[in-house]
Amino acid sequence: MALAAAQVIDAVAARISGATACGTNVFTSRAWPIGEEILPAARITGDKEEITGEGLGDRLGQHLLDINAAFYARAVADLDDALHALAVAALPAIFAAPVPYGLTLQGIDREMAKEGEAAVGVITLRLQALFFTVPSAPETILSS
Repeated sequence: MALAAAQVIDAVAARISGATACGTNVFTSRAWPIGEEILPAARITGDKEEITGEGLGDRLGQHLLDINAAFYARAVADLDDALHALAVAALPAIFAAPVPYGLTLQGIDREMAKEGEAAVGVITLRLQALFFTVPSAPETILSS
């Protein structure tokens, strides 16, 4: 089994895979190269993870995991429309009931990945997940 945070990231990626124009070009590794030839594509990664708990030792810990769901598209004209279409398709897939791991949408960022004729942009859905583990079982999610 994987670290609890990795399981949460994989669950988000699974909800997106096939639900957008990205098809199965949904990656969970920040090192996976995303070239223009496979666009549109998505990269789902974990960011900051805050853990709070009661007392010391092997106690229940509450995890707040920041997740970036970045969608890449290439369009010479109407790049923003292409990016927004990816977000419009992804959001209902991510938040379909039952919503896993207490996911919430924290914000949306947009940026140009490249400038010029081959315009590549990225729209990032900033998500946050809530789940619980104990330090002695970092692969076991106790509840969300």
